Amino acid sequence: MPRASARQERGRLGTFGGVFVPNVLTILGVIMFLRTGWVVGNAGLLLGLVILLIANSITLLTTLSLSAISTNTRVGAGGAYFLISRSLGLEIGGSVGVPLFFAQAISVAFYLVGFSESLQFLLPAANPRLISTGFLVFFFAVAWFGAGIVTRAQYFILVLLAISLLSLFTGFKFTDTPTANVAPAYLEQQSFWTVFAIFFPAVTGIMSGVSMSGDLRDPSRSIPRGTIAAVLVALVIYAAEMVWLALSVDRDTLLTNNLVLLEIASIPPLIYVGLWAATLSSALASLAAAPRTLQALGHDRVLPRGLARSVGGGGKGREPHVALVVTFVIAEACILIGDLDLIAPIISMFFLATYGTLNLVAGVERLVSNPSYRPTFRTHWLPSLAGAAGCLAVMFLINVPATFVAIVVIAVVYVLLTRRELEATWGDMRSGLWFALTRFGLLRFVASKHHLRNWRPVMLVLVGNPKARLAMIEFAHWFEARRGFLFLAQVIVGEGHELLVRQRKLQEGLRSFIHDHRLSAVPKTILARDFDDGVAALIQITGIGEFEPNTVLVGWSDDAVRQAAFAQSILRILQLERNLLVFEAADDDTRPMLHPTIDVWWYAKDNGSFMLTLAYLLRGNPEWREHSIRVLRIIKDEGGVERARTGTETLVEELRVPASVEVIVSGDPPLEVIARTSSRAEVCFVGLSVQAIQGAADNPLDVYAELVAELRGNVFLTKSWHDLQY
Repeated sequence: MPRASARQERGRLGTFGGVFVPNVLTILGVIMFLRTGWVVGNAGLLLGLVILLIANSITLLTTLSLSAISTNTRVGAGGAYFLISRSLGLEIGGSVGVPLFFAQAISVAFYLVGFSESLQFLLPAANPRLISTGFLVFFFAVAWFGAGIVTRAQYFILVLLAISLLSLFTGFKFTDTPTANVAPAYLEQQSFWTVFAIFFPAVTGIMSGVSMSGDLRDPSRSIPRGTIAAVLVALVIYAAEMVWLALSVDRDTLLTNNLVLLEIASIPPLIYVGLWAATLSSALASLAAAPRTLQALGHDRVLPRGLARSVGGGGKGREPHVALVVTFVIAEACILIGDLDLIAPIISMFFLATYGTLNLVAGVERLVSNPSYRPTFRTHWLPSLAGAAGCLAVMFLINVPATFVAIVVIAVVYVLLTRRELEATWGDMRSGLWFALTRFGLLRFVASKHHLRNWRPVMLVLVGNPKARLAMIEFAHWFEARRGFLFLAQVIVGEGHELLVRQRKLQEGLRSFIHDHRLSAVPKTILARDFDDGVAALIQITGIGEFEPNTVLVGWSDDAVRQAAFAQSILRILQLERNLLVFEAADDDTRPMLHPTIDVWWYAKDNGSFMLTLAYLLRGNPEWREHSIRVLRIIKDEGGVERARTGTETLVEELRVPASVEVIVSGDPPLEVIARTSSRAEVCFVGLSVQAIQGAADNPLDVYAELVAELRGNVFLTKSWHDLQY
C-alpha cells in the first residue's frame, strides 16, 4: 500500500501517453505540413534526406544525453531545468530554466496564432486574435484539471494526425519525371545551410515529454524509451514524406505552394485536419510544460521570493495552477501583440541552448566520472559533446543576432542568480569537475620540471585568531595577487576528545572567514601537544605532493608568555628551510604620517631578490600602485658608493622591478641606520641574519625587537633560501 501511494504521488502517466505522444505531436508539426515540400524543392531528395539526417543526428545525440542524465537520478518536476540544475547547480540551471519557461509560454501563442492564420485559408473573414484567444481559454481549462486530461486530449489529436498522414501516404502517384527532384536546385539567396536552418526546428520537439517528468510514473524509464522512440518514428515519417513529395510533385509546385500536400492526399481536407492537429497539439503540449517548469523554478527559490512562494506550490495533486495562470497571461499578451516575428528566432535559441546544455551535462558527467554517476542508460562523452557543439553551430546558422541576444539573456540571468548566492539542498557535479581538473593539473605539475623561474608565493599563514590578524592576512592576499596560493592555518594546543569538537568549529569558522573575505586560500586547523610541534607538522603535511608552502608568514609576538613557543617555531621554520616572513603591522594612529614608499634593505643576494619580488607583487595591487620602491644598501666606505650603486642597480635591472637605489654610508650599527632611514616608510623589508638568530640565547628575534619597535610602518623580517633572480 505505501509503495502504491508513493507511485501515485510521483505521477500517473506512462511512457506512451506521458512522453511518446507529446514528443511525436510536437515534432510532427507545422513544418511537416507547410515547409517540407519547399525543402525538397530547394535541396532535392538526396540532400533533403541529408538535411534530415544531420538535424535528426543532433536531436538523437541530445536524446541519448537526456536518457543518460534521466536514468542517473530520480527525476522530479521541471523537466530539462530539473536535470540541468541537479548537475550544474541552481545558477546555471536557473539561467537556462528561466528563459526556457518564457520560450515555452510564448510558444503557446505562436502555435495558436499559426493555427488561426491557417484557418483563414477556409474562413478569410475570421478574426485570428479572437480565435487564438478562444482556443487558449479552452486549453487553459483542459490543463487546469491536470496532466491526465491533457494526455487524453492529445490521444484524440494523435488520432486526427494519424488519419491525416494516412490520407497523405495513400494518395501517392508518380510524376512524369520522377527523378527530376533528386538533385538540388536552390532559389536565389538559398543554399544547403539556409535550407537546413529553415528545416531544423521541425525536429526539436523532444522537450515536451521531459517537461512532464513530475507527472510520470517512472521518469527514468519512460523518458529515454519514449523520447528515442518518438525521434525514430518521426525520422521515418519525415523521410517517407520527402520521398513521396520528390516522386509525385513537380519542382515548381514544391517551391511555390506551401499546401502542396493537398495535391497528393487521397482526401485533401484531411491535410487541414492534420495541420490543425499539429498546431493545436503543440500549443497544448507547451501549455502543459511551461507551468511545470515555472513551478520547479519557484520550488527551488530561483524566482524572486514572493513569486517563488506563489508558483512553487500546487493545487490538488500538486497541479501548477498559479504557474498555469502566469503562463496563460504571458501567452494571451503575445496573442494580443500579434506580430511575434521579431522574437521568434530568440525563442528558438532558448530551446537550442537548453538542448546544448543537456548535451554538455551528459558529456562532462561522463568525463568527470563521479562514482555517483551510474546511469542505467550509458553513453560515451564524445557523442554528448558533439551534440553540444552541434547545437551551438545550428544556433549561429539559424540566426546570428538572435544567438547573441539569447547568450546575453542567459548570462544576465546567471549573474543575477550568482549574486543572490542561492543554496541548494543537493549536491551537483561541479565539485567533481573541479576535482577532476585539479587531479589532472596536479599530476602534471608534479611530473613537470621545477625551476625558480616559475616560483610563486604559496604561503602558510599562521593566523591564530584571523580577526586579530586582519592586516597580516591582507598583506598575504596582496602578495598572493591571484598568482599564488594561501593556506590559512591554526594550531590548537592540547589533547583530549573535547578539542576535536573545537577543531571542527575553528576549521568551519576559518572556512567562512575565507569565503567572506574572498581569499584564494584554504583553511587548515590541526591539534598538537605544543605550538612548535604544530608548526612543524603544518609545514610538512600542508599541500599535496610538490604543491606545498614555500613561505611561512607569522605575526610578531610581544607576549612574554608566548615568547618561548614563538622563538622555537621560528627556529623550526628555518631548520625546515622554508622562506620566512615575520610581520608587525603599523599602528592605526601612525598610518596618516607614513610615506608612500616600500623600502627593501639589501644585504644578501638571496634575501634581496626575495624581498624585491614581494615588493613587486605588492605594488601590483591597485592599493599600492602609487607607492615607490626603494632599494637601500649600507656601506662603510665613502669611496665604494659608486661601485655599490652600480652593482645594485644592475641587480635590480636584471630583476626587472621598477625601483630606485640608494646607498647609505655609515659606520653605525646597520639596524640603527635602518630605524632612522625607514622610520616612516609604509612598508619595510629587512633581511634576517641566520647567524644572529642561531647565536641568540633565548628568543632568536630579540636582536630585532628594538628595530621593530622604532619603525612606524609595516615591517617584514625576511629570510629566503633561494635566489629568485630569473
